[in-house]
This record gives sequence, structure tokens and C-alpha cells, in this order.
Amino acid sequence: MRASIVIPSYWGRSSGESFNKNDAVYDHPTPLDFEGTLGRALQSISLLTNRDFNVVVLACATSPDIEHLVEEKVRAIAAPYETFFPLAVVSHSVEKGMRDYVAGQQKEGKALDPALISLTGYSNIRNMCLIVSELARSEVAVLFDDDQVYEDAAYLDKVFEDIDGKHEGKPVRAVAGYYLQPDGGYLVPPPTDWWMSEWPMVTAMNQAFSIIGSEPRLKLTPFVFGGNMALHRDVFHKIAFDPHVRRGEDIDYLVNCKFFDIDFLLDNQLAIKHLPPESHIPAWAHFRENIYRFVYAREKLRRQVPVEGLRRVEVAELDPYPGRCMRDDLEDLIYKTSVLMGLSCLHGALGVKPGMKAGMREETEFQESMNNIQLARFDAQPQQDPFRSYLELRSAWEELMKFLASDETLARELQAAF
Repeated sequence: MRASIVIPSYWGRSSGESFNKNDAVYDHPTPLDFEGTLGRALQSISLLTNRDFNVVVLACATSPDIEHLVEEKVRAIAAPYETFFPLAVVSHSVEKGMRDYVAGQQKEGKALDPALISLTGYSNIRNMCLIVSELARSEVAVLFDDDQVYEDAAYLDKVFEDIDGKHEGKPVRAVAGYYLQPDGGYLVPPPTDWWMSEWPMVTAMNQAFSIIGSEPRLKLTPFVFGGNMALHRDVFHKIAFDPHVRRGEDIDYLVNCKFFDIDFLLDNQLAIKHLPPESHIPAWAHFRENIYRFVYAREKLRRQVPVEGLRRVEVAELDPYPGRCMRDDLEDLIYKTSVLMGLSCLHGALGVKPGMKAGMREETEFQESMNNIQLARFDAQPQQDPFRSYLELRSAWEELMKFLASDETLARELQAAF
């Protein structure tokens, strides 16, 4: 059995540049003038005793105008590790070449959607993790992030042990690990900002994480972490991440698997240390991504209709997290949190951005916090039926993966880069 360890690496503008609302929003993209955490993550891979793997780094830019700079930066960081294990970098230039090739096949009559090949947005980037795993002809896709490190030399052995086994008579095909915080624990520190007092997300997360410390080792889970999951080819050929999901793509993927009666199992011995850098994204922008995430996720469950071969997924199956954030009172929770955030902005609690006067900062932050209330009620509501649109996308995904599994052109190009 062979695995591809795929690492998305997110990069933004230099630290001296102000936040640009048109840039893709990620939790903590590394400024171009910083060294970042990618080197540390790659170094930790050398710890793994099982060497039956290759590594693919995805160089992801927050804006098209810095894509070439991001590619240069990531290739320079990755280069020293090419002597330790098979390593390739997939950048936006490679992405465009792949998309153009698939578009050419489309013109020849093949029912392929080149738009599924993208390095922009969390879900698209996770889908690229699956695409490159197939092009590397790996049986298992291991998703890892550049702000994490391996500390368990037997990590990959445990993945292979899980994937090669059965649970309650069914083959194990989707495995979730968990994150260790910098202090070595797995619970998320409670928020210290008073404006978060009405937002139940962290409390619900820690309630859900209680299963990590319980037996048995493998168990059904309502949550997964995008930077610590392993998927067998049987799954990633069939199930795609939903590109309409702006964040929380990992748990949405778990739901998509449930539609097709595929169980994600948590392995309570499969841990990765999570060492995220400080985020430079404004609080209102980060919270806005959660608004779109949970409104969409709730609507996808609400719009379910009977479909042959699929099963209905109830929000209770996702309790306590993410289920707590997907109920009828979601807009009320968003309203309360946005008002408290706005009050916090007016008191200057969210900090003054470099080069901006305090008064301007407060007014902007307050306005954006209030905008979140309206966005939750109107703009965040999906225009399309998210359940039906996902099923259509999944069919297109399956066609694309069948093609990539049989065509050797792109596979040879990626394998030549190792």
C-alpha cells in the first residue's frame, strides 16, 4: 500500500500590505516576506519510519497577482527535502496546465469538467489533494497541513493498519485523526474575547472531542480535521469536497460520505501536533466565513430528498459539533455575536491596523460586523439547491477521476516531478 501525503501551503501578500477584501480568505496564510511553517512540516515527515509514501506540496496564493512569487517561494523551501523523500510541488501554473489538458479532452467529446481543477478556496484545494493522489497512483490520500508536525514515527503504519481493516463488518475507507494543541492537549482553549460569549462553537467542539479520550480506538465521529485525515482510493474516486463550501470543508466531506453510507472513523491514536501561526485576518472576516459555512451546511441537510442509493442524514448525527451550529437558532446566534463584535470594535478591542487611524479602523470594523447580520439573513442563503447541486457535482467528479485513473499524460508529468 502506498500513500500520498499532500500539504496545502497558503501564502498571502507581504506583511506590510493591508488586508484586501478581494483576496481569498484562509485562516492564516503566510505573508510572502515570512519564512512560514512549511519547512518545519516537511522536516517532521522525515520522522516517519514507514517510507511507502510520496509528498506533494500545493502552493496556494490568496490572489492571482502573487501566484508566481508564491511558486518561487514554495519551491525554494521544498527543495532541500527532495533528497529525503519523493517530493513534488504543484503550483498555480501546474494547475492551469492540468485544467487546459482536461478542457482539451472535453472538446474531444469526453464529459469532463475542468472547473473541478482549482487551487483557490478550501474545498477546491482539498479536491486537488485527491487529484494529485490519484495522479501519483497512490492507494491512500493522507491530508496534512503546513502548520502541523508529525511527532509519532508510526503515524503512517497506523493509517495503513486502519485502512486495511474492518469495522463492524465493513471495510475501513475513511479515517480521521485529531490535533494536539501546543500544550499537548486536544481540547480547544476557550475564547477570551467577550464578544464570543454567545457563539457556541468552541464549547460544542470540546464536547465532541471528548470521544478522543474514550475507547474503542476506532469509533464513529461527527467531526474530522482537514489536516489529519486518510482516504482510500475507493472513497476519493467517488466523493468530492463541495466547492460551494467556503470553510468547514472537512466536516462537509464527512456529511457527503454519510449520504453514500461511508463512515468516517476516528482513530484515537492518530494524532498530529497543530502549531498555527498568528492570524492576520480581521475577526469580522473570519466570522463571516463561519456564517456562510453553517448556513450552507444546514440548508444542504434541509434540502435532502429521497434518492436511490443514498441515505438521509439528520443533524442529530452531527451533535454536539457541528450540529449545535446548524439548528433553527443559527441566525439568532449570528445576530447576537455580530452585535457584540460591533460593540467590541467601537471600544477598540480588536486592535488598530498598521497605517490606519483608530477612528477609521473602528468605523470599518463596526460596519463590517453589522454587515454580517444582513449577509446571514440574505446573501449566505444558497441560491441553488445545495443537496441537488452537490449530487450533480459528485457525478462530474466521478467522471473526472475515472479519466485521471486511466489517462497517463498528467500522471507521468506529476511522477516525473518526484
